[in-house]
Amino acid sequence: MTTPEQRRARHDAEQARARAEIRDQTLDRYLARRPKAFASDGVVRTEIRQWMDDFLTGSHASLLLRGEPGTGKTWHLWKIGELLIRRGWFGRYYLVSDFEFKAAADRPVDRDKLRTWAEAPLLALDDLGASQLYPWTVDAIAQLIDTRWQNQLPTLVSTNLHSLEPLGPRTRSRFADGGSTSAEFTGTDYRRTHA
Repeated sequence: MTTPEQRRARHDAEQARARAEIRDQTLDRYLARRPKAFASDGVVRTEIRQWMDDFLTGSHASLLLRGEPGTGKTWHLWKIGELLIRRGWFGRYYLVSDFEFKAAADRPVDRDKLRTWAEAPLLALDDLGASQLYPWTVDAIAQLIDTRWQNQLPTLVSTNLHSLEPLGPRTRSRFADGGSTSAEFTGTDYRRTHA
């Protein structure tokens, strides 16, 4: 006959195995989606590790990665998703390129896609401002980031812009609030040095 403590221990062990299996399946699906160019190992910057630690303990601060092309911003965005899953986070994480965002925000506007991104527990906008910023694109970015800010949902942004000025005052204000983390990426273009 088993004791209540033994049954509880067996139940906890089964739950842990189930969570590990779900994590492994989620990680496999995520890694299968990740482009091969961002699959290499590397060192995650200290401020980004700290942002992940804070996020996993309930912080809703956003993250801004700013710097020249080829300095590791997109690699970090993909690595963040991988490491969060490895640490047991199972939320929805959308990593949206500048091109994908513009396609959804351009006429005809894909309201369903924009709503999905606005409500996602974690959203990364990659290479924001890499191409021409039209007034309606700036408005859509501001509206998306404002909605997420109001609902305390963190937004990750990577950009080659030297400042957030082209994205308008609302976007700049939202990123200044809530203890958001900013990481400056400098150095030579990784792609050119490894071509």
